[in-house]
Amino acid sequence: MSLDNVKTTVLEEAKKRAGKLLEDAKAEAERILSDAKAADERARAEAVREVKLRLDRDSARELERCQHDNRLHVLAAKNHAMEEVFKKVSGRLRGMGETERVEMVGKWLAELPADVGGVLKVKPEMVAAYTANLDKLNQSRTGKGRFTAVEGDPKVLSGAVLESDAYHIDCSFHRRIHELRETAAGDLAKVLFGK
Repeated sequence: MSLDNVKTTVLEEAKKRAGKLLEDAKAEAERILSDAKAADERARAEAVREVKLRLDRDSARELERCQHDNRLHVLAAKNHAMEEVFKKVSGRLRGMGETERVEMVGKWLAELPADVGGVLKVKPEMVAAYTANLDKLNQSRTGKGRFTAVEGDPKVLSGAVLESDAYHIDCSFHRRIHELRETAAGDLAKVLFGK
């Protein structure tokens, strides 16, 4: 074999090996690039998943906060509406004449047990009106269940307070409105708000 043939054969072998190395290198580079793309896609998918989870949690928290705030606003509106109703009731009571007031308190006193009597304490300027109606207030009462006298008491702002040695029964408008508020708040809410 001549030197030229050896050179040519060596060069061809070298080219083949170089071509093979180049193909292997390209294949390895494509594999590495493919793995990197896959890893990048997984990382992006994980990042997107984490962002979505965080947004879902934040949205749920914000929705819960908004619902809570909404419930508070609705409750405040209901309370305001009920307060307005009780203000109107109080205003109507204050606007009643003496006779109407005595009649109303008389109905409350008539609900007391027949054996409950004693002194009626009233606002000082109402003593005359109650005294004038004492017989009417005692009409269905007998014995120790009778109202024995009417006294002025500056602590009584409206209505009457029945006192004896054994008890103190508050039949003032303030007390009756408070009781009404306690017992009727649920029913009033149903009427006003349908719940």
